[in-house]
Amino acid sequence: MANGYDERCANDLANVRESRHLSRENACWLARAVIGAIRPNRDKPFWDMAHALVAIGAKGRAPAILDIILDPRLATPEAIAQHLPSMVPPERCDEHGLVLSAGDTVWKCSWAKLARLLALAEFILTMEDFAAFPDVSGWLDEALAPPHDVDLLVARLVRRINLYRRAHVPLAPIEKRFRAILSFLSESRTRDVRGDTFDDDDILAFWSAEISGGERPLFRTVVAHFITFEKATKTLGGLRGIAEAMSLEGIEDWAERLDAKLGDLATSDDAEVTLAERLAAIPKSPNILKATERKGLIDVIALDPFHRTRPLTVLRAVSFGRVQSAIVNGERFGYGGTPDAESYADVLARAKDLNKHLDRMIGIATALRFRNVNFDDPAVAERLADWLADIGHIWGQNVTAADLRKQIADWLEDIKRVRRRGFDDRDPEKLAAAFAKVDEALISVRDEIERFRSAAAKPVKGRLPADRFPEDRKFFSDAFTDAYVRRRPPGAME
Repeated sequence: MANGYDERCANDLANVRESRHLSRENACWLARAVIGAIRPNRDKPFWDMAHALVAIGAKGRAPAILDIILDPRLATPEAIAQHLPSMVPPERCDEHGLVLSAGDTVWKCSWAKLARLLALAEFILTMEDFAAFPDVSGWLDEALAPPHDVDLLVARLVRRINLYRRAHVPLAPIEKRFRAILSFLSESRTRDVRGDTFDDDDILAFWSAEISGGERPLFRTVVAHFITFEKATKTLGGLRGIAEAMSLEGIEDWAERLDAKLGDLATSDDAEVTLAERLAAIPKSPNILKATERKGLIDVIALDPFHRTRPLTVLRAVSFGRVQSAIVNGERFGYGGTPDAESYADVLARAKDLNKHLDRMIGIATALRFRNVNFDDPAVAERLADWLADIGHIWGQNVTAADLRKQIADWLEDIKRVRRRGFDDRDPEKLAAAFAKVDEALISVRDEIERFRSAAAKPVKGRLPADRFPEDRKFFSDAFTDAYVRRRPPGAME
């Protein structure tokens, strides 16, 4: 996936680009029109296209227009200017292009612009293997017949491209979330406070407003949206006051920069495997991490970077996110019972235990990796000591070969005490190979969990995050009651 659209969309765009031999500039315009990156009105190209098709087709019905759209000879402004005037009523064109009058309103379209609009029309007809062809053909027939309802044609074309965008352009929902959050923050700010900044309580207030408005978004999903929002605003330098019309002009190329950044965010996960994904991919044998341990770590790491910068929000997502997920699954699959929320102190205590276990696994991984090292070689011993210091296992200075030999021996001996699947394997090479695939991920996860614990040990607005649990518990309880109990439809399972 690239440029904010998926492979299906990329293929559809490529088909039009190749059939019409589009220049790079026109191909880029077509892509922007398709994904909705035209400013100030993303639907303007479809408004123009509808008017152009009606102007061209005043003499005939849809088949004639379809032939013009799909004619590869009519791909350039020069070819269109040479051949199209003979197909269009004289009052519908001049030497510069098309002309369409409606009362006192005159719409004009140059031959160069018409070349782009015909490319867009070809895209609409051919996208998804001509899936929309029958519908568009019927819409054209209706629009070409008196009284030439162009507005209806525009509405239909826009509705159809929006369906396509939802299926193939992940940029669209990201931008929708971006604008919703920005609008919420702007409305809750004074002019002395930036409208793109937020804190833990703003995230909670946004989710609460969604619940009060009749929606039922998962709190964890809202947190993920704010992570995307923060990435975009930081990259764009803040976008202070973006919701105010006058301020937009003060940000150079703001629309293009926003489109580009949102497109990058929509596809960034394809460029690099996240730490949470690497953690999820750790094999089940040897059983380095139990399923509950793995999930507990992913619950925190997946909200990067908030586990370092907004630990209170992550604690809320871990504790009450699980409760909300249980409620939703209970509704979906028809079972009752809701787990109690885990206190923030218990979440942090569990994180401490997980880090202790990760330390143990990292020690075993290190022992397996260096079990055959010659510690009497000073250069090798020095490199190994540096490695152990980097991963936080040896902090002292003047580490000797004897120190290293003992440490590795202790870790190798510890393998015998691990009562988990795969650790009793008599083949050390097999165990070593399994650990070698994941030891760097284990170190990274351990470091991130430690950063989370360190961040959670610092006050937020004068209070430790863990101390906020009692009031948060009441807040979430009231919100869940409002969303899932008071609004439960008659006859629903209690």
